[in-house]
Amino acid sequence: MRKHSFGFTLLLALISGVSSLGVDMGLPAIPVIERHFALLDGRGALTLSVFLAGFAVTPLFGGPLSDRFGRRPVLIGALLIYAAAAFGCAAAPSFAVLLVARVLQGSAAGVCVSLPLAIIRDSLEGPAARNSMSQVTTVLGVVPVLGPVTGAWVLLVTSWRGVYVVQGSLALLLLITVWFAFQETLHKHKRQRLTVGTLMHNYGLLLIEKVFLIHAVVYSLTFACLFAYVSASPLVLMGRMQVREQIYTLLFACTAGSQMVGAFFSGLLTRRQLAMTTLIRGGLVVMVCAASLGLVLQLLGFARPIVIMPPTMICLFCFGFLSPSLTVGALEPIPHIAGAGSGAIRSMQYFLGAGASALLAWMCARPSVNPIIAMVATMAIAAVLACALYFGTGMHTYAAKTQQEPASIA
Repeated sequence: MRKHSFGFTLLLALISGVSSLGVDMGLPAIPVIERHFALLDGRGALTLSVFLAGFAVTPLFGGPLSDRFGRRPVLIGALLIYAAAAFGCAAAPSFAVLLVARVLQGSAAGVCVSLPLAIIRDSLEGPAARNSMSQVTTVLGVVPVLGPVTGAWVLLVTSWRGVYVVQGSLALLLLITVWFAFQETLHKHKRQRLTVGTLMHNYGLLLIEKVFLIHAVVYSLTFACLFAYVSASPLVLMGRMQVREQIYTLLFACTAGSQMVGAFFSGLLTRRQLAMTTLIRGGLVVMVCAASLGLVLQLLGFARPIVIMPPTMICLFCFGFLSPSLTVGALEPIPHIAGAGSGAIRSMQYFLGAGASALLAWMCARPSVNPIIAMVATMAIAAVLACALYFGTGMHTYAAKTQQEPASIA
């Protein structure tokens, strides 16, 4: 499979999409799961929180494992575990067992999703890498669009358990594709020793690399803005605003499509040689404005879908627009430890996402808290923090280096 081919881009997008598959497809089923297990409103969102909690840890190990053994065998093993855990969710006899299986599923997804960034960094550099990441993000945007729709369709013909059967089946199909079509991108002479000392040293390098750290944290905060909407949207739209499941899936598809359009425009401007810092500055400022507008409108009492959706769609557009530049900008100074770097990015991303989701689930279960206000306030805070960090640390004046000497590896 050639690195510039559409098949290469599609495969990386689908690998990245296992996390969205594990989250978005189950969104319409959350109210059904709550009724099935007699849970309090909002507690069904814990199926998202524990998934992301498992996801947040394993990229720290999946990236270094792929630096040692190669991308392909680690990816195959992770997809196999993901499929098994999804089938375990489908067979769960209790909510506690379901949560355990979701942790395992999220852990496997964390390994899978940490690898495409490293694969791109193995194969491409500079604007070519950013353009490839934009293409992956654009194609990946289809998964959040189709995920809730597919979940709703499955619920029309079977129970919530069928959602996890479909997830496991799709993971098996992806595993077969990787087995027969994907070739290793990390040459043997570039592989590293896998020891505690090496891991500590490599992650120590990441912690002192200012460019990596700031880009990664800013990216994670923009994801927290996005995921605050994703995790709370079933309760806000279907619960408080009384939107039917079919309309909910349509609204969710619109917001997810906004993310895809943002990634498309990012790639278009990258091909026109627009500076990476210019893209990031513009995207962050627009995201802050949109999230703040959404909060103000809800504080004024305009709790209707037609009011809340436009600012939300702009926020998701900005996330798709920012993602390629922030992720490639983070990895650009560390090509020698791209696996560890990509794993750390995914870990930070979903650690903040899980935190935002768990906080919202706890808040929304309290009768004194308006879940609509909680959701938009979380989105606004995350966007403001991301913007403040990027501008406050001087990254808006940073000129990304396309080549940098690798630091020594223990």
